[in-house]
Amino acid sequence: MAELSASIYDYIGRTVDYLAFDGAKPDNGGEAKLSPAMVMPGKSGALTTGIQKLVQRFILELLTEKGSLQYQPSRGTLFMTYLRIGYIRTTSQLIALFNSSELDIRNNLRLEEDFVNDPLDERYANAELLSATLSGDMAYLSIRIHSQAGDSRSVIYPLRVTTV
Repeated sequence: MAELSASIYDYIGRTVDYLAFDGAKPDNGGEAKLSPAMVMPGKSGALTTGIQKLVQRFILELLTEKGSLQYQPSRGTLFMTYLRIGYIRTTSQLIALFNSSELDIRNNLRLEEDFVNDPLDERYANAELLSATLSGDMAYLSIRIHSQAGDSRSVIYPLRVTTV
């Protein structure tokens, strides 16, 4: 797990979010499993900015079910809905679902970005699915998320899925 540390200078001229998921690391051939930082002892209350903030925005958008936000019905994706109802039964279906969900994520993230004031490392460029595995009641996704600044982070995200 990554240790949280930053300088006050890292936050000048930036907006910040609370750190919900910790573990995204710079791309250097390694991968990192995300952990729920908001509920970890000694980690809750941490702030994030830059590419880590972008990774978090991406994951939150992926995990939000489309139509579940009362005043923002277009936010989120069908990703969790299809996993929850047991619609996805093969790795090929999981890959196709991720790819269609990424289009929704791309549109939603870009609509909320301020093209004048948001730093490039917090603006979304694209994401690629490095690998996807469906095993029993678990789906494992390895995703690389790219910012407009050219930075990227790779994360592994395990999800429990409905099996029929």
